[in-house]
Amino acid sequence: MAGKNGYGDKNYPPDDVLEAALHQYASERLSTEQKLVRLQTEHQTIIKPSTLYALQRKFKIPSVRKPPPEEIATAYVLEKVAEDVNQRNGTGTIGTLLASEGILIPRDLIRRILARHAPEGLERRFPGAGRIKRAQLSAPGPGWQYHADGHEKLNAQALKMGGVGLEIYGIKDRWSSFLLYLVVVPNNRLADTIGHVYLDMIEKYNHIPLTMVTDKGSEIPFLFAHQTGLREAYTPELDVTKIPPVLQLKSVHNTPIELLWHWFSDTCGLNIKEVIISGYQMGVYNPNNPIHPYVVTAISSSVVHLARFLASQLFNWVWPKALQLQLDRFTTYWNNHKVRTQRNKANMSGSTPRHAFIAPDPTRYTKCYVEIDCVVVDALREQIPTTHKESMRFVDDAFLELVEEAYNAAGKPDLSDIHRVWDIFSAILIHIPVFVQ
Repeated sequence: MAGKNGYGDKNYPPDDVLEAALHQYASERLSTEQKLVRLQTEHQTIIKPSTLYALQRKFKIPSVRKPPPEEIATAYVLEKVAEDVNQRNGTGTIGTLLASEGILIPRDLIRRILARHAPEGLERRFPGAGRIKRAQLSAPGPGWQYHADGHEKLNAQALKMGGVGLEIYGIKDRWSSFLLYLVVVPNNRLADTIGHVYLDMIEKYNHIPLTMVTDKGSEIPFLFAHQTGLREAYTPELDVTKIPPVLQLKSVHNTPIELLWHWFSDTCGLNIKEVIISGYQMGVYNPNNPIHPYVVTAISSSVVHLARFLASQLFNWVWPKALQLQLDRFTTYWNNHKVRTQRNKANMSGSTPRHAFIAPDPTRYTKCYVEIDCVVVDALREQIPTTHKESMRFVDDAFLELVEEAYNAAGKPDLSDIHRVWDIFSAILIHIPVFVQ
């Protein structure tokens, strides 16, 4: 797409790229000025506000100034209320969740709808009530420190469902609050697995932070070694005593990522946990049935082999996929939510984490992260004894082939609706042959 004005020729991105960018800015509910900055930063496109408005009309970009009719807006809001089992999501959260789906509704309209149709939720929420007290954090800009940690609230001990569980690992920028990576892993305490997660993050963003902040667990040896080696190779001029490549803290002091888990639980984590446990409580998932967890009971080696092939790991196939879709949804929500303006806050405020991370004000902040040649990542992976595929394995290859056939036979149902996952579990289950001892 090309154009021309008093400033000369304009080379716009292709229409599909430009349309996608404008939809993303709308989902973050950015101001006109912020949209113009992002277009310049991400697409090297400098335009006037009037041109931006014309492009938004052309691509039918939703606007909070032109919300859907109130009866339709009410239906959208109440749909989010229905998804929130614990009624913890407030006006801002619901607005961001809807904006991420391309539906922009003003805060005051959402508040009126909640007051009229879901007052019990409003009565239970007060600004800051029940939240962990925040410590004052500061950093000169994005990439100064990335905070990493695992989330334990859905593991086997928390679910109490006969040994199955779901573990999560996340990486978050200190200054912008941007959530870089949030992934379901088979075990967030294994060094090989977290080593690959760290390298996955580098491959996604082509950079490392100046400092990785982690806890003191057993999962970080490769993360520690690779971050230290990359810092030495790419920033030899930095004093490691002043800006260490890795900083290890107790989990309770790793507040940026710890507070994220609090928000995750409030926004959707508690709902997800209740849905998972409901399958156990209703008998959909029975740990005493060998088709559910991975159980091997046999007499001879040949029977063991047959049992391993037929005994189901269905929970460990279905739920990691379903949970990852929820984590992706939460990541979009988090990075698109607007952090309220706080005059005394040292770090970013008054913007979305995504916008702050991508386009910080260059007159006030510095992009601190260090760009990395991703060819190096392949060499670093070779140093990890377990391959990426093995470290992220939830089920064995034999069962994987079996369950994929069953999934196809069930019609490849969509796992994105958390409330339908147990129904899908049962639908797949009937297509898996049951081993009888």
